[in-house]
Amino acid sequence: MDQIVVTEDPARFTNVRPAYRDLAALITTDTGMPPRDGHTLSILPDAPQKFDVLLEDLRGAKESIYIEHYRIRLDSIGTIVTGILKEKAEAGVDVRTIVDLGANIKEDRKELMELRNYGIESYLYYRPQFLRDYVWPANGAHRDHRKIVLIDGQTGYLGGRNIQDRYLDWRDCDIRISGPAVADLGEVFMDAQRQVAPQLPGLKITAETVCQAVADTVPGLEQFREKTVQIIPESPGDTLFPVRNCFEWAINNAKNYFFFYNPYTPPPASTLNALKEASSRGVDVRWIVPGNNDVKQAKWMGESLYKDLLQAGVKIYEWQGNVLHTKQFMSDDYLTAIGSANMDNMSFFLNMEVLALVYDEEIAVSTRTLFENEMTDRCLQISLEEVRGWNFLRTFRNWFTRTFFGRMG
Repeated sequence: MDQIVVTEDPARFTNVRPAYRDLAALITTDTGMPPRDGHTLSILPDAPQKFDVLLEDLRGAKESIYIEHYRIRLDSIGTIVTGILKEKAEAGVDVRTIVDLGANIKEDRKELMELRNYGIESYLYYRPQFLRDYVWPANGAHRDHRKIVLIDGQTGYLGGRNIQDRYLDWRDCDIRISGPAVADLGEVFMDAQRQVAPQLPGLKITAETVCQAVADTVPGLEQFREKTVQIIPESPGDTLFPVRNCFEWAINNAKNYFFFYNPYTPPPASTLNALKEASSRGVDVRWIVPGNNDVKQAKWMGESLYKDLLQAGVKIYEWQGNVLHTKQFMSDDYLTAIGSANMDNMSFFLNMEVLALVYDEEIAVSTRTLFENEMTDRCLQISLEEVRGWNFLRTFRNWFTRTFFGRMG
């Protein structure tokens, strides 16, 4: 990791365990967003449940709906969502959407822009980069990879799922937040809005609204109350790289375990070294990776990492069946991170991303238990002997793909 200057005083973060106050100070220095108390949270690994709750929240909106999403596909779920947005906008609700230009097909982009006819402020995010767009596109342009929904200044969603039918079948994870961090998510949304529509006014999110939904009860939804959350945004203009710093601090300071789901690679060398060093000092490091990746090159780049990580003692498990798209880590029964950021160079250095970092034992234990159950029931463990037995063509393919298409790897 590069030299980092921390200007925040760790001692002031009394809502965080002492051993983790340096992390809270680091992220606050990087982003200006400290950890905040008093949240009601729900972890949403089940896609049908996530969309059911989200649709219910959208239908109940009275003041505002703000959506910043990498992709809104106008299939079944996307059509339902945009139908609700039209109804709400016509009823006087402040509705704004921002989607990534490159991630959405032409037909959907056209229809999303036509939402303006219903009073919806709808925009496409794009920051053209000549070399990345035209000369070496495999390295990727700056993209808005966030998945944020904010409702009435009270409830926020973020995570890995796009608004698209296929995510109903994929393994992914989102988090629903009520509490002060919703205002921070509003600032993250404003970061994108300033770039695509600087003429628009501020959001209808205030200190009063963010606390109004903390005591809400959603039937059938597990809700964790009085939790501490820190929002971690990433933008292409950042020079401090807060998402990378969060991942690497957690790995470097893990004492017992660091478990993570991650579908896309490669991360920078500093992150790989952190994983290997953590394992060598006795930390139980485990990675659940897709066995069936929606991007073949990502699968091959992931395989190119296996040998070094396995030799260092990292345990690797390939998810079987549907696509695994989850971006999440948990460590030492205290830290849990859920968001849009993969552990790769695109998320660490190029994309607009956002994470929720939760400082809490109850949630960490809950997510760890699910990880261990899925590791046993849904995955196949990869052995070093198996990797050493791969034929030359497979090994060369993996190396070649990572070397020439590794997105700054």
